[in-house]
Formats: sequence, structure tokens, C-alpha cells
Amino acid sequence: MEPGLSNSYNRLAVQIWLFILLGLIFFMILVGGLTRLTDSGLSITDWAPLMGAFPPLSLRDWTDLFNDYQKTSEFILQNNSMTLEEFKYIFWWEWGHRQFGRLIGLVWFLGFIFLNYITSMPRFLFISGLFLGVLGLAQAFIGWWMVKSGLNSEETMLDVASYRLAIHLSLALIIFSMIYLLIRINSAQPDEPRPKKTVDRTSVEEILVNLFLGGFFVQVFLGALVSGIDAGQSYTDWPFMNGKIVPEDIFYLVPRYTNFLENPALVQFNHRLMGYLLFILGIIIWIRGIRKVNLYPDQKVSYHLLFGLLSLQVIIGIFALLNSVPLYMGLAHQLVAILLLLSILNLKYNLYHERRVQVPGK
Repeated sequence: MEPGLSNSYNRLAVQIWLFILLGLIFFMILVGGLTRLTDSGLSITDWAPLMGAFPPLSLRDWTDLFNDYQKTSEFILQNNSMTLEEFKYIFWWEWGHRQFGRLIGLVWFLGFIFLNYITSMPRFLFISGLFLGVLGLAQAFIGWWMVKSGLNSEETMLDVASYRLAIHLSLALIIFSMIYLLIRINSAQPDEPRPKKTVDRTSVEEILVNLFLGGFFVQVFLGALVSGIDAGQSYTDWPFMNGKIVPEDIFYLVPRYTNFLENPALVQFNHRLMGYLLFILGIIIWIRGIRKVNLYPDQKVSYHLLFGLLSLQVIIGIFALLNSVPLYMGLAHQLVAILLLLSILNLKYNLYHERRVQVPGK
């Protein structure tokens, strides 16, 4: 049952707060992507939730930070010719990423406290808002857990653990999705007339969209694995991989399960395969959707938007691969992924709302 919203609270104030959080997390995901694509994530080797908000102010501060970075395997094996000025470039990306996280936490905290002071939030919104804070705190710890994986003494560890990066990105998109759906629910008018009879059975379209949404998150996880080990730069031909449909070296690591996380051949192959499956599923959803009888005009736009963004994402992914994933293409790929997620959630909510207000036999 869709949560009921009372008139005893300031709907607009809650909506503004949620929109601000949504926008901040949108940019946070992009900044995080740039931080990874510029290999900046290990430039700050400690986690100081309070004092870390202050940037280095003197040459001595910069020298101390650079000395700490020089102890990492990433510097020793990959960036040992880096100058202090070059270090500053990657430092500012990571520092900015962390400040954005602090800003989001502050906006959540102040907004949540203020809204509960000036208005009576419905129970489900109160619990949802509180849960957002818990997820945000968990995301901060996961972020440090991710960075810490690249600061160990293993000589082969040049970046953060790819699976931790994938968890970090996936949770960010889960939080983003939750906020968007809260915005849609909060925008629903409580006094809209509701039919006495509703359709409770989930439609085939809803099942397909839910399957597509689940597949999207699997693909995001796989994409983060690709980014985490720079697998996109390993096989830059398409539709083949080094001239073959299935590359020969997909299981050369021992133990074998590590190939799914650390072998560029298998990681990229899985990402490609999931992309093909999602594209086929997207075509099915699109064709079934636009063929529906008495389809609302805005619902038709939702189907076209989903398929258009899906097609654009596939095209960008292919061209990024063929060009060894330059920075701007990697960022574009992540940007369109966020927009695609919004289109999936939009269609999912519209189908749910359509089912809940439909009167059987009409």
C-alpha cells in the first residue's frame, strides 16, 4: 500500500531538502568517478573526519602529505617520478571528494533536525530520512575501508581493491535511488480521489522493469570492477576481445574465484556480456511498453527515454573502449548511467502508480 501523506507537515520544505540531497549526491558520484579516473584516491593516506576538512596551508604541510604518499605502493611502483606540484593535482581531487561527502552529511543532518522541528513529518518519511543518515554514515566508513585497501604493504597493490570500489559506488546509487523515490512519493497529493478497487497483481511490465533495475545494479558493480583494475584499457577492440569472442586468459589467476574480481579479461568480458543482456531486455521493455493500449502520453515518453538513454550508454561504452577510456568518455559513461537509473526509477514508479489507481474492468 502506498504510504499516505498527511496535510499537517510542510510538504514543500521536505521536497526542497530531498531535491538538494539528490543534486549533491548526483555531483558527488561524478566527482568520485573523476577521483578514480585521475588515480587520486590514495593521495590522502589518513582519515580525519574533523581535522581532515582543513586543507594544507604551508609548504611543510604539503611536504608531510607528499612524504606520506611516497610510502604507498602506488607511488613506488607507478608514480615515483611525480613532483610536488603533480601531487597537488591529485590531492585536490581526493580532498574535494571528501569535502563533498562532509557537505552532504551536514545538509542531511541540519535538514533532518530542522524539518522535524518546524513540521510533523509522516512516520514513513521520518524513518526513511533517518535511514538515509545511517546509509550515509555507512558510506563514509566504506569509503575509508576502500582507500585503506590501497595503502597496504603488498607490492602489487597499486590501487584500491576493485570490489570495495564497486560496493562504494553501488551504495551511493542505492542512496540516490531511495531519495528519488521519496521525492516521487512526497509529491503525491494525499487528497487525490482513489478508486474503491485497485489492481494488486504486478504487471508483466513491472516485473521486467524490476528485473532491468536489478540487472542495472549488477552492471554498475561490474563496471566499477572494470574501472578499479583499469580493465577497459586491456582489450580495446570490439565486438571481439583480442580477436576472440571469449578471450583465452579468463581463468589464469589462482584461486579461480579471484578472476571475477582481478582478471581484466574476465572482468571486462562479464561487463560486456551483462551490457548485451540489458540491451536486449531494454528493447523488450520498450516494444511492449509503446504497444500498450491507452498508454498515457507521459508514460510513452518514459519508455522512449529509457530506451534512448540505454542506447546512448551502449554507444558511449563502445567508443570509450575503442579509445582506451579517455577521461571525458569515462565521465560521460558514468553520467549517462545515472540518468539511465533515473529513467528506470521513473518508469518503475509510474507503472506502480498506474496499477494502484487502475479500476478493474475499465
